[in-house]
Amino acid sequence: MNSMKKFRLLLTAVIVISIVPFISNALAASKRVYVSNAGNNTVSIIDTAKNEVVNTLRVGVWPAGMAIDPAAKRLYVVNSSEGDSRVSVIDLASNSIIGNVKVGLGPMSIALDPSAGIGYAADTEHIVDGKNVNKTLSVIDLKTNTVKGKIEVGVGPFDLKILDKKLYVSNTGDWSVSVVNTADQKVISTIKVIDTPLGIAVDKNKKKVYVAIHGKGSVSVINASDNKEVGVIKVGKAAWYIDIDPLRNRAYVTRREDNAVSVIDTNTDKVIENINVGKGPIGIAVDPENNRAYVANHEDVSVSVIDTASNKVVGTVKLAPATDSTYSGSPWGVILY
Repeated sequence: MNSMKKFRLLLTAVIVISIVPFISNALAASKRVYVSNAGNNTVSIIDTAKNEVVNTLRVGVWPAGMAIDPAAKRLYVVNSSEGDSRVSVIDLASNSIIGNVKVGLGPMSIALDPSAGIGYAADTEHIVDGKNVNKTLSVIDLKTNTVKGKIEVGVGPFDLKILDKKLYVSNTGDWSVSVVNTADQKVISTIKVIDTPLGIAVDKNKKKVYVAIHGKGSVSVINASDNKEVGVIKVGKAAWYIDIDPLRNRAYVTRREDNAVSVIDTNTDKVIENINVGKGPIGIAVDPENNRAYVANHEDVSVSVIDTASNKVVGTVKLAPATDSTYSGSPWGVILY
């Protein structure tokens, strides 16, 4: 091989090595944030490279919780209005609704088990004579987009997450967490907590479940190996939703009445930082690979962007409210794809 050929090969190798990180960064930066806008029945799509809304999808009435099946490239949006009570199924390639699944009344959240082809929607609220009578999950066949059964849990199931073939469900009406074996879809344990449980997050590496306890402004920590509560962490007023950063060993908890997010060190289960965000933070989604967290601010119709390396707010994305009120956009859930 002559010197010119060697030079060309060397130059090609250098160019490839130099370009690969840029390609990887570009692919990472091309993620999208999906925000359910409960007040105007839409989902906003935010380009994380630009921190701006690039598309808006019309869904059902009062959209709240969401889940994504990345392999099928589908977004599932729970429409929580009792008069709607459907899950909108969106094809992420075309950003179009390809199905609607009628579930139980007043649903708030959904969890997916794509390998089993199953989804679980929390049938959260139906009030009769002043009492919530809902205490089931709707089991969805993801291939046919139909409900194939029900699982009875506690009263007012609100949020749910899957860890090691177990489904953890927060029950707002009887202050408990139900644990469902996804193999046979039966409740195998019920864990009592100190007040109203809302959001749930799972740390797959540490085998722990974190539950936002709304009324006591705290987070319950459950050991998933034996389904026992192992600690309670004080955070602040109106703890709502939680997400995990497994790379930094952090849990991020929204505190709706404090307009803040608490940062928990999951090694010690202690609060290490508090971050001021917009008004009425509810939903939160962490992007560990890009050192970002996105917070839906329900009351000022915006999304706060947090740099998780410094735990500082580095941007705010304003969302479009409905025409009749600056409040009526009411963003609720956040999810990344």
